[in-house]
Amino acid sequence: MKYFDELKYKDISDILETSEGALKASYFHAVKKIEDYIKNNAH
Repeated sequence: MKYFDELKYKDISDILETSEGALKASYFHAVKKIEDYIKNNAH
């Protein structure tokens, strides 16, 4: 939603019915997991 739909955190948090802080924390952890996966599985 953030990149494909270019929505702001506030708009996404309203859609998902969660707080902006919780959304930012979830986003941060998801990006970290993706980065770790790419680093560990790059050939």
